[in-house]
Amino acid sequence: MSDQEPFIILLDTLPFRRAAYANQLSAWAAPNGFAIRECTELKMNACAPALTLIVLGSQRIGSVEGRARIDAAMRISNKPVAVIVDTQSAECINVALDVGLHGVLNVSETPEVLSAALGFIIAGGRYVPHMRASEAAPSEMSYLPQPADTTLTPIQVLGEESFDNPDLTRRQYEVLYGLANGHSNKEIARDLALSEATVKSHVRQVMRKLHVDNRTQAALLARDLLSTPSAQNFYTQTPLT
Repeated sequence: MSDQEPFIILLDTLPFRRAAYANQLSAWAAPNGFAIRECTELKMNACAPALTLIVLGSQRIGSVEGRARIDAAMRISNKPVAVIVDTQSAECINVALDVGLHGVLNVSETPEVLSAALGFIIAGGRYVPHMRASEAAPSEMSYLPQPADTTLTPIQVLGEESFDNPDLTRRQYEVLYGLANGHSNKEIARDLALSEATVKSHVRQVMRKLHVDNRTQAALLARDLLSTPSAQNFYTQTPLT
């Protein structure tokens, strides 16, 4: 592995679990030009990682141990820091946003969604589940940073127009469900008994209505959107958990 190769640091104190995560993450990282470096603790390095990923497991983000590991990583790295957790709560999400984490990844997600989230975070986004206290604005959830004098981000546009009602049809909600689970157009077409051309058309319409530029952004927004009352009234698939 070249010292100049972009890399992601994977921090975990448990060797077997760390190796398992590294193996899974490599399937996404290698084709995208990143290496995975495994560590038990983060040390000062001349080459900064593109992302530091801390495996907390059952440790709560707001626990003494969890905060200590997060704070140590954020002191050393000026690049995004994210965590992988077994469970999460509204309190944990509050802490994650308050300390400036760029991602909270739950092991209940599919590999496709987690891979999309990693790319989103490295590109400058913030992937945090929609679980903060009710007074939080939608723009505090999953979003790409909004530079001055640029158009609004997708989640902010949805928040202004009504995040609960982006005017999707029943079929478009079903297609969005497939996107949220990392399915290809071919897989969605098979599940819904449609042609790939029809699914492709629905995907374009979903992206337009959600004000996103690609499937990854649509999939990241879908986790929140599919839990809203409007979505529950339309699509009949098993709800995302």
